[in-house]
Amino acid sequence: MIRIGIAVGGTNTDAVIMQDSDVVEAVKVPTSEDVTEGVLGALENVLTSANIHRDAVDVVMIGTTHLTNAGASRLFSPWRSRV
Repeated sequence: MIRIGIAVGGTNTDAVIMQDSDVVEAVKVPTSEDVTEGVLGALENVLTSANIHRDAVDVVMIGTTHLTNAGASRLFSPWRSRV
């Protein structure tokens, strides 16, 4: 089974291809303002680096810290009591 995991962070977007329990390829690209563009870029980069066609991929999982960061920013904002 070939799986791809993509993690979108505030600075970098990481993509990893695993075949069963082995890491086949991993890439790190700067996170773009447009999250979709960054995810697709990381996906294409990791597939190209591993020389794997997208049809061979069984599962793609995407995670992000953007929601957590937004919530934390609001929670700890100095203006929180006024909002």
